[in-house]
Amino acid sequence: MATARSTAHLVETARQGVGVLGPGTAAAARLENVARFLEFVSESLARAADQARDVLYTKPETTSDGAT
Repeated sequence: MATARSTAHLVETARQGVGVLGPGTAAAARLENVARFLEFVSESLARAADQARDVLYTKPETTSDGAT
């Protein structure tokens, strides 16, 4: 989750850079694409961490004979 938060911070920084460069410039357009990509990566990391937590901390079901 720390990596997802760190990546989200990079998204914010990239979007600030878009404003500095000027939204109509080619460099700003590239930086916005970087921000969009990193936002996707950050959200994917957070989802994967949640799913992994569910898998790792859910006890397996047992049957009446004790098998899992």
